[in-house]
Amino acid sequence: MRKSVFLLVLLLNLTIGFSQANLLNTRSSLDLEEVSKIEDGAEFTPLDYAKVSDEDIVFSYTTWEVIDLNERVNFPFLYPIDLSLVTPDRKPLIYYLIDGIKNQEFPAFFNDTFTEVISEEEFENIQVYKTLKDGTDADGITEGKEHFDIAGSWREHLESLGYEFPEEEWVTYDPSSDEFLELEDNEKVVSFQRKWNAAAASIMPDTDFNSAEFEYSDVRKYIIKGVWYFDRIATELKFRPIAIGPVALSAEDKYEQTNDDTGSADDSGDDGGFGAFFDDEPEEEVVEEEVVEDDSEADSFASMSMEPAVDSEKEFTPMFWVFYPETRDVLSQAYSFNQKNMSKPFSFDRLINSRRFSGTIYKEANVYQDRNIRDYISKNALMQLLESDRIKEKIRNKEQDMWSY
Repeated sequence: MRKSVFLLVLLLNLTIGFSQANLLNTRSSLDLEEVSKIEDGAEFTPLDYAKVSDEDIVFSYTTWEVIDLNERVNFPFLYPIDLSLVTPDRKPLIYYLIDGIKNQEFPAFFNDTFTEVISEEEFENIQVYKTLKDGTDADGITEGKEHFDIAGSWREHLESLGYEFPEEEWVTYDPSSDEFLELEDNEKVVSFQRKWNAAAASIMPDTDFNSAEFEYSDVRKYIIKGVWYFDRIATELKFRPIAIGPVALSAEDKYEQTNDDTGSADDSGDDGGFGAFFDDEPEEEVVEEEVVEDDSEADSFASMSMEPAVDSEKEFTPMFWVFYPETRDVLSQAYSFNQKNMSKPFSFDRLINSRRFSGTIYKEANVYQDRNIRDYISKNALMQLLESDRIKEKIRNKEQDMWSY
């Protein structure tokens, strides 16, 4: 019986090779197959989560973790960033997230509460950022914002190009109207302007815009929101990912960085590609050496420390959020590189659910409006790291207490 089970498991493993297909059996380079991962006709679906009743949850904690892609253990989430250098079956996590959103397999959101859905136009603007040219009067060329000045309003010009406006609230607030200028709700101002920009970018020619494009190499972190809970029936502590989002230099960030008059785009130094997340930093502002001396973990956390010049909100705000359970069908078919055995890859769904990554808790659900650790421990990377560890230990000790009498 054991022999039969062993042979069955071995046979299943052999059907999921990640190295080139039939590489060892091919005699001609013309017959070489490039993709090898799942045999034709095979169907692999994510392992279903066990149904958990609210009455069976003894306790639970919601946490937000940052996965720093500068750490070696997290490289499978980042690479490859240049798809032309590897076989077609190797792609980074961001590829599958963007592809799934484009193919409408799952929606993207602006927040981790899933109340603000990103439209197709807005999502396109995340990948290829376009900003209207100001235009130069009396240069003989009408471009960018000059079109709206001539037409008298944004809506009139876009309608003349054939744009069909939906019946939504933002349509009634033309950016050139007094109603828009008198809006006191800043969130609405930003949201409405974003929708008008997306509408203009979708129908106006590229010559009216300055642009920048998002690239896979721009991703530097992932944020995972998850729930730790103790299942009374299974009598164990479990983790369930709820949302995931990439923190990166979006196309908009790259454009602003490139066109920064201060030249910060060229002075990013060793910030891991996050120059756009930092304002002009005074030279006298330095991190105290004794805080992070001889501590590699603290040094890693120092890049996230709350200095006065750091835009904390933007640094921990993903380009978009996705509801993780909706992504599982896609991510269970998406395979990462296994450095220990390249013929036995792990799906991204398995990597995330089995927590095969290095994450640092930077926020937990709390009575203080889910405040960030750096909101109450500032300018001290080591103490922030210790606070993150304290939260982890609190959760683990809570489980241990279930067995103490």
